[in-house]
This record gives sequence, C-alpha cells and structure tokens, in this order.
Amino acid sequence: MKKYILLIFACIYAIHLNAQNAGINFLHGTTWAEAVAKAKAENKLIFIDFYTQWCGPCLNMAENIFTLGSVGNFYNDHFVCLKIDAETGEGVELAKKYEVASFPTFVFVNPKTEKAIHISGSNQDRETFLFTGASALDPKKTSVYLMEQQKAGNTKPEFLLNYAYYAASRYNRAESEKCAEQLITMPGYSLENPKVWALFVKSIHGRDNKLFKMLCSDIDKYRKIHGTQAVDNKLFKECNYCPDTAELAALPDFEGKTFLTRKNEADRLISAEKYEEAARLIDQMVADPGAFREELCMYFRFMTRSATYKDYPEFWKEKCLEYSRYMAYNMPDRDEAITYFDYLSQLEHYLNTHPEIQQQLPDCLKNKPKYGAQELSMRPAQLKQKPKKK
Repeated sequence: MKKYILLIFACIYAIHLNAQNAGINFLHGTTWAEAVAKAKAENKLIFIDFYTQWCGPCLNMAENIFTLGSVGNFYNDHFVCLKIDAETGEGVELAKKYEVASFPTFVFVNPKTEKAIHISGSNQDRETFLFTGASALDPKKTSVYLMEQQKAGNTKPEFLLNYAYYAASRYNRAESEKCAEQLITMPGYSLENPKVWALFVKSIHGRDNKLFKMLCSDIDKYRKIHGTQAVDNKLFKECNYCPDTAELAALPDFEGKTFLTRKNEADRLISAEKYEEAARLIDQMVADPGAFREELCMYFRFMTRSATYKDYPEFWKEKCLEYSRYMAYNMPDRDEAITYFDYLSQLEHYLNTHPEIQQQLPDCLKNKPKYGAQELSMRPAQLKQKPKKK
C-alpha cells in the first residue's frame, strides 16, 4: 500500500515538474553580455523575443505559444532564449541595433559575431513559430540568406519555395504569391507537389491568382491527389466572401457552395438595406444549416457586430441580437470567449439604447459599475496602453 501511495505522489510530482518546465525557458535577470557568453559556451544561437508592454500580439505569443510544450522543447534545445522589452533598459539599444520596427519581432543572433542571421515576427501560430525556429537553423532558409538571394535574382525552384514559405510566415502575401506563381511554371512544382499545395492551402488567398485558377481548371485531378475534402475546404475558404453571384456560380461545384451562395446573397441584401429580405433568407439558413452550423455562427459573429455602432432600423437591430444569441448558443467551441463577449456586448448595447426597457432594469444594469472596470472588454488587464507619439 505504501509503495502504491508513493507511486501516486511520484506521478503527481512528475506532472507538476513537467508543467513547470513546459514552454520556453527564457533567461531572466541576465545582461546581454552574459547571454552572449552562455550561447557561446553552449554552442547555440540566441533567440530574442522583442516585445513591448502594450503589444497585444506580444502578449498572445507569451501566453499561448511560448508556453506550449512542443515549442519549449524545440527552442530550449536549440537556442539561448531572451525576452527583451524594446522600450526599457538594454532593450532600447538592442532594438536599434537589430533594427526592430514592429512588435513582436523575433531575432536569431550568432553569438560569435552578434549579427542577426534570421528575423521574423508578428502573431504566429504554433506551426509557423516552429517553422521560424527551424529556418534559423538551416543556412538556406535564414532570412539573411533568402534576402541576399532574392536581391541577386535567384529563380531556382528550391529558393523560390523557401522564400515563398518565409514571406508567408511574415504575412507578406504578395511576395509569397509572386514566388508561388513562378514556381508552378516549373517542372515538378505544380499544385501536384505536396509542398506547393501546402503553401497554397495555408498562405495563398483569393480567387484572382494562377494557383486558384489552376485548381479550378482540373479539379478532379487535384481531388484524386490531395483528397476531395482538402480541395473542397480550400474552395470554401476562398469563396467565403464572393459577392458576385455569377462568379460563384461559374466555379466548380464543391461542398458548401449552396450555403455560400445564400450567405453572399444575404450580404448583398444587407448592403442594399433590404433587411426584411435578408432576414427571410438568413432565417431559412438558421432553420436548416446542414453541415455548416459552425460556419453560420462565424458569419453571425462578424455580421452582427455593426449593430452596436450603426443606426439600423429597429427590425434589423432585433434580428442582429437574435442571430448573435444563436451564435452564442450554437458555437461548437465552448471555450471561445469572444463568442460570449460579442453576444453580451450586443445585448448590453440593446438594453442601454432602449428607454422603455431601461425603466424596467435594476440600477446595477442601468448605470456603470461603481467599482472596478467601467466597461465590458476583452483587453487583458496587464496590457498597457500604447504610448502616443510625441
């Protein structure tokens, strides 16, 4: 029995220890010189997260990406990691040295030369951030090498693919698309190529590019190669906003095309201020969403927000509140806080803008809170306001 109890405590301790070690182990209370010396001694590159205390994407990376076990394992194994506030202490000069102009910026430094070999940034998901770190370790994928080759006019397929992936990771969609359109003209690098297909699916958007047109020109071939669901998902994503009914009708059939035709027609009616016609169409979608209930909820999330600041007719204000409630009740991801925030914001706005309802409300809902926060907000309390430019 004692052995069994000890085993339980050992397991609990191991879980606790793993939880403490999850994520990136950033150095704290370390000078730049000490970090450089440590990286030299361990034969590692230095990874720097340049952030500010008012930067929302910086906070998201810190709380939701840097803390992941898979991210921590990779970055801790390969880099000496630093978080540097670009507006305080040594961070001010280091940010100037590495020409940091936006936040967050990720800089990978060779400690022997103290020169940056790879630079990335912005709000990245787990997959993209791991790609960023892996690129810093590959001499042919670092940003310094890629930019040098790009200036030299390199048009080899391997380079174009690497540069397109890097540009996509920096959200430079125009540059990524330009490379991808060059790639598909080269033998072995059409949409049949899994790496080109992956780039297309994640990073090349819109319907007015050569890759999308290539897909539509022989859709059955690509369904056989990449699977019907993958192809239809891409078509659905790119046609999610297609106000031109004729354009959508001319595209190959795919799962969800009928849903999008109705949704886009509803958008057109709303723009034309034909709210009752729009409501009749949307109510049909609500009554029978088929396999697209989540997509309908996402549509309502963005469609109904304008009801809090636009002067709509009373009929449409009430319909927006109705659709917002549908979203809150039916969104599959029950942990998605923004769903409930949007509904509560619209409900509160509706209550506060209708005098006849205001008379029936208790004082705690009529007036702003006496203590604590004065407004409903998703802004984290620890996130400071961005300083105004002088």
